[in-house]
Amino acid sequence: MGPTTYHRKNAFTLVEVMMAATIIVIGFIGMIEVIGLISNSIKHGQRETVASQIINNEMAKLRLASWTTISGLSPIATNVAIDPQFWPVWNSTMSYVANNVVTYNGAWYRCTSANTGTVPTNTSYWTTTTTGATSDIVEIGGATFSLSRSLTSPDPVTNIREVIFTVTWVVATSRTKDDGSQLTFTYRRSNVGWFGKYGLNLTYQRS
Repeated sequence: MGPTTYHRKNAFTLVEVMMAATIIVIGFIGMIEVIGLISNSIKHGQRETVASQIINNEMAKLRLASWTTISGLSPIATNVAIDPQFWPVWNSTMSYVANNVVTYNGAWYRCTSANTGTVPTNTSYWTTTTTGATSDIVEIGGATFSLSRSLTSPDPVTNIREVIFTVTWVVATSRTKDDGSQLTFTYRRSNVGWFGKYGLNLTYQRS
């Protein structure tokens, strides 16, 4: 009989396995961060679209308004109620506080008492309404929206009014500041409209 031949089997060492596992974990963390960034970008784009729609709706109202209405607007910057058509649909899992507004089965409701999961038809917590109010809390896509309007009269002789609508939305995060308060981010979008007594209206986006 000839001598016995032993064949060495190749295998990963413990160090190699640990290094491979570390690389995989780092890769997964990177993928999660990328997914988070993409998700936030999509949400931000959706909120910007809502802001533009809110402003365009107000500009359209003024185009249909009489010159008496336009020239009578206060020059002082003021909050404006967001049109109920932009109110969010009631969500059974969301917690609401007083002045939160929603739509439900084709009707508009304003919260009168804090609740979670209580249908808007329950008059102990909600009240029906047909118009918006400046005190409304309009939460859309995880952000709270508000609308303001300012007006100037750059050339009264030629009967022109400059109207500026600004939508502000605040996004609350799960992080906290150094003082322990919740970290939020505030965004704005403004459109400027020029309205003449005899027509020739013009609007453009400022920011």
